[in-house]
Amino acid sequence: MPVTLLPIGHLKSMVNNQTELTVPAGISVRDALALVHIPSEVVALVVINGVHQTDKDTVLHEGDVVKLMAVIGGG
Repeated sequence: MPVTLLPIGHLKSMVNNQTELTVPAGISVRDALALVHIPSEVVALVVINGVHQTDKDTVLHEGDVVKLMAVIGGG
């Protein structure tokens, strides 16, 4: 069972407007982002199975659902 990534907001535009992506289990959040071509530095919020994660080196497990939100800037 793979890991499901859910890009939110403008991150969807970085993955051809896909709302759901799958990556293999056993890799880190950072590696998962690289696989789907999202630069880790633009991701401000990572929520795995409803729990906020501060470490992008967290290893993902089978069946995990990962919500990703980008850095929001303004002036």
